[in-house]
Amino acid sequence: MDTNSSLMQFDVSSIPSSSIFYSPSISPLEEDMPCNDDGQLVTLNYFPCQVCGQPAHGNHFGAISCRACAAFFRRAATGAKTVYKCKKENNCQIWENGRFVCKKCRLDKCNEVGMDPGRFQFDRDPISATEQFINTKQAKKPFFLDSLPETIEHFLGRPHFIMFIEPPSYTDKNFIDCQYLLEKATQLLVLGAEKPLFAKNNLQKLALGLNLVRDIPANSQDIHILTKLGKDEAMTWWETDFLAVARWLTYFDDFQQLPQAQQVLLLKSVWHVWGRLDKLSLTATSRRRNLCEKRQMMLGWNSVCDPKTVDLDISWFTKYPREQLAFFGFPDEMEDWMAGSALEPLMELQPTDIELTYMLCQLCFHYAGKKWQGEILEVTEKFQECLANDLHSYYVNELHMPRYVGRLNQMLKINNMIQQDIWEKRAKQEIAKIFDIFCIEFSHPEMFEDNC
Repeated sequence: MDTNSSLMQFDVSSIPSSSIFYSPSISPLEEDMPCNDDGQLVTLNYFPCQVCGQPAHGNHFGAISCRACAAFFRRAATGAKTVYKCKKENNCQIWENGRFVCKKCRLDKCNEVGMDPGRFQFDRDPISATEQFINTKQAKKPFFLDSLPETIEHFLGRPHFIMFIEPPSYTDKNFIDCQYLLEKATQLLVLGAEKPLFAKNNLQKLALGLNLVRDIPANSQDIHILTKLGKDEAMTWWETDFLAVARWLTYFDDFQQLPQAQQVLLLKSVWHVWGRLDKLSLTATSRRRNLCEKRQMMLGWNSVCDPKTVDLDISWFTKYPREQLAFFGFPDEMEDWMAGSALEPLMELQPTDIELTYMLCQLCFHYAGKKWQGEILEVTEKFQECLANDLHSYYVNELHMPRYVGRLNQMLKINNMIQQDIWEKRAKQEIAKIFDIFCIEFSHPEMFEDNC
């Protein structure tokens, strides 16, 4: 029998019905099925496999072929490390004595008839059939289970048909009264600077005040490693930063001339922004001096924590476990809370006290002006203009560096990275409020906006 002939006569009782193939790209051939006495022998027009000559089953990878040759070509074409060799002269009969004789000649024939590896389709199996397992010492864990998002029904603990009904708010919210802290800070602003300082301009005076506010011993290397961060640590942290900013602003003469209401409003707006850059600066300085490891973050001049190992207690401000708060920054929130991406540029910059003071002022006043607009924006813009003139005088007259634009761009780039981090987290905070994620309430909530 000639295997290359497209018209063959055979007994259909010996061929399964699935072997009869009509090409979808070619009009079906007419079937001539004459009835004889036995009703067994018919004449049937069909397409043979272009590779081996056996009955074809369809168009596979650009050629009419049987399933066996299609599967062979898929295996052979994707196995780049497999090299087939012909034992004869690369002219073997593909199908002989009921078996495929030579893989080399069979693959060459597949390429010759037009089979194209570019037609392969991957990743079409269902998830249940493509589980990727991570080998561990104890067991094998499905990889995709960690990446699948949690359903809203499971997250809220309610079925979908009542999901859009507003649930009652937490009745057992932790209430934090900040009135005593606000009164103490207001008293500091009224009394003014605790130590008289004399400087050429506002920027230099603020730089001297920054060193007094930090109160860092000259040769102190007694650093305490924090292993747990909870409610008590957070309250101490907030109080220290809030009062430190209040004391620092008393060394700014232009700020002291503002009405008391505006002073308090600015203080409540910028204290946590100031704290971010201050702690980043402390961390960068400590890493350069080898006072803390690369992964550790400074929370004060004498306290440090490792975001990867610290025990972060969140039960006092949310009832959800950390695994369900991954969208809002947990469990890696401590690692990037202070915009840790700005650490490397800050270490490379190594700002002087005057430069760091200007960065703190620019970051705080730009943030407050953009937040409140109106009269506050006008006030903060005047502050920034005055301090920019002082910085220019510092570069030109003291450092003799008239071309300082490159260094100034580095400083502003770091500040922009911190502000960008704040804007991104603000959107997540709004979503958290909608879903009532946090079970905490402040007496003065405006103090803690963007403090996440």
